[in-house]
Amino acid sequence: MAYEVVPLEDFSKEFGSTTELSSVSIGGQVVHVSDEFFAEAHQLLLVEPPVSLAKQYGPNGELYSGWETRRHNPTYDWCTIKLGTTGIITGFDIDTTHFNGNEAPEASVDAAYEFPNEGTAVRWKDILPKVRLEPSRRHLYKIPATGQATYVRLRIYPDGGIARFRVYGHVMPVFPANPVEPFDLAHIFTGGKVVATSDDHFGSSSNLLLPGRGKDMGDGWETKRSYAKDHQDWVTIKLGAPGYLSTAVIDTIHFKGNFPESCDIRGIYSQDIAPDANSDDWKIILSPVKLGPHRMHFFRLSSPCKQCTHVKVSIYPDGGIKRIRIIGTMATKYEADVTEITQADATYQTTPIIVEEGWEIIED
Repeated sequence: MAYEVVPLEDFSKEFGSTTELSSVSIGGQVVHVSDEFFAEAHQLLLVEPPVSLAKQYGPNGELYSGWETRRHNPTYDWCTIKLGTTGIITGFDIDTTHFNGNEAPEASVDAAYEFPNEGTAVRWKDILPKVRLEPSRRHLYKIPATGQATYVRLRIYPDGGIARFRVYGHVMPVFPANPVEPFDLAHIFTGGKVVATSDDHFGSSSNLLLPGRGKDMGDGWETKRSYAKDHQDWVTIKLGAPGYLSTAVIDTIHFKGNFPESCDIRGIYSQDIAPDANSDDWKIILSPVKLGPHRMHFFRLSSPCKQCTHVKVSIYPDGGIKRIRIIGTMATKYEADVTEITQADATYQTTPIIVEEGWEIIED
């Protein structure tokens, strides 16, 4: 099995265009674990980085932000994780921060599309061979793109602790079975992706496309304050498929004193992953509108007959937004092309669209 060790300074270069498929923010969860005597395995998938709990003790010993098993395992310990969505895996971050002297010495990773139960033909496939781990540091590994995977199994040899485990890759988009049914083309599960932003100072712009409405300001997008005249911040979103756009939802929940004063939206049809943010090819599909605190805003978009591959949402002058939804229908030609290309290897997924609680679609 081929793999490449990635220096920490090259993280953005190697994984910047991927999605953290294992994150709890998109539904990643631990479903089976061999042992978690000293520290519970669910902490492996937490969004926040591990913190030091030095000299803090519970009934079983010193506390750690991560997963830690008991000593003297003759073979290995393991943790099975269901990814937030089916995807193509391209790499990992195995983080032993704050585990020093009790870190797992070695680890490997397996993957499967379905959960491998006894008596079935489904088997785990090795995707990262056994690698050495050092104390209190992040270990980045890049692997050749896998087939579709829904489950991964982290194995540690023979036992010990891991602070965080992050699986990176590309979402397998799920489109509606009916090609004329409106859906959120920007959603992470339909292949939407943030490809450029002006500023991520307080909160990552990639949070804008996550499921649900979040829990606090920490899982939204927030830019730093600006006192410059006519300042604006912006984010460019590559839609999961070219489409005809009808409605935008801008959600400022939890942003009560730091919401943007206003916003506008532009659309473009481009073959580029990240079109030039200053290009004249961007066309207004939502003229500047006022925003308010802690609420959902529904806006009808102009030019519904014009195909778009990307949208650029600009906020004035700065502030925070929790979620952006771009409702529309998939371009018919794209839907036909995807079906033709992917049906042969069964990678095209269709499903009835489930509208999240609290959302609605505005129609004429």
